[in-house]
Formats: sequence, C-alpha cells, structure tokens
Amino acid sequence: EQRRIAGALREQMAAVEKARTAAQARLAAVKALPAAFLCQVFPQPGQPLSAGWRWTKLGDICSCINYGYTASADFDVKSPKFLRITDIQNNKVNWDSVPGCAILDDDENANRLEDGDIVFARTGATTGKSYLISKPPRSVFASYLIRVKSHREQIEPDYLYAFFQSNGYWKQISTGARGGAQPGFNATMLAALQIPLPPLSEQKRIAGRVKEQMESVEKALTAADEELNSINALPAALLRRAFNGEI
Repeated sequence: EQRRIAGALREQMAAVEKARTAAQARLAAVKALPAAFLCQVFPQPGQPLSAGWRWTKLGDICSCINYGYTASADFDVKSPKFLRITDIQNNKVNWDSVPGCAILDDDENANRLEDGDIVFARTGATTGKSYLISKPPRSVFASYLIRVKSHREQIEPDYLYAFFQSNGYWKQISTGARGGAQPGFNATMLAALQIPLPPLSEQKRIAGRVKEQMESVEKALTAADEELNSINALPAALLRRAFNGEI
C-alpha cells in the first residue's frame, strides 16, 4: 500500500509540475504583452515618423518639470497627503495609507498635485518609474519625485504617460541614468527626452487604445496569477489526501 501510494503521488506530482511549468510560461507571455503592444504604437528615436507626427523634447511641451518638497512624512498629519516613491506600487496609490506632512501654504500651492500631473522616481532602483495622477486628494509630492505638467493644448497626459511605459522611453532612461548602485535622472535630463508627437486627436485615439489593451492585460494577469496560485497549492492538498487514505 505504501508503494502504491508513493507511485500515485509521484505521478500526480509530476503532473502538477508539468502544469506549473505551463502556467509560468503563460504568465510570462502575458507580462510581455504590454511591451510588445507599445513597440507597435510608439516609434523608436531616430525612426521615421508617420505624416503629421514630429519629434519634440519633453521640456518643449511641458509647463513645469520640478522636484518635490523636502519634509518628513507624518502619519499623524491627515492632510495634505505626502506622496513618496514607495507609495506607488503596481501603478497604483492607496491614498488612505499615504502619510501627510507639515507644510506652509505657499509651499503647498507650489507642490500641489493635480489631475493629469505625472510624477517620476528620480533615484534608486525605480529610477524612471512614473505614475499618472488621477483625481487625487489634497496632496503634495516628495523631493525624490519629479513632477511634469504638460501643455494640454499640445499633448494629452494619458498619451504621454503611455509613452513613458514604452521601450523607446526606457532606452532613453537607461542610457541617461547615471550613478552606480543608486542610478539617478534629473529634471534637466528629463526635459531633454525625445517624444514622438502626433496631432492631439491621434494622441487621444492612441491613449484610448493603450488603456483598453492594458485593462485586458490586467485581467489576463489576474487570471494567470490565480491559475498559478491554484497549481502551487496542489502538492499540499495531494499530500493531505494521501495520508488521509484518500488516494
């Protein structure tokens, strides 16, 4: 009976391992989808552009590129919120968990976050990571972030943020970032980034397509994660059944 149970377990564990390998491959394929899609949407620097498009520098289409406020985070201060790099996780911010800070009115006005702002991590392992501000509470941003305000009559914030996820953007970041263990990217370097700029109507169309694709990818990622988690739980379940005499 021991040999029979051991043989059955070996077969079932082998099947689990095969399923795990396949699920991991599916998850990796889903994770690769955004980069592949964005490569089709955005040209690389130096590539020819479609009619009506042009290359421009980020600084030429922005009204403001500035560093955040230097202060100590204080969880006893409820407002304004004090957004830090670490508060941005998986392209989301849980504003309820973001601390506040003590700040003078003039400094708050200069650093207040508004709908359509984009903030960037300017140092450390997450250098270049960006986040599009959408309907924020009363809040300011910390000094290790850079905030970009775009000229709305020239560029759509959703389009700009989509470009900041593309391979063409990340190539410029990796080429320009300097430093050893803690790479950095400053506001001057950010302003010099090359941006492919189509007409405003085309920007809005592209931003809409990118949003739809990313929402589909997010659903696929959730499904792939759930599948892998279910498979990873199978060995323990099989062992329980085996030693309960159910195999």
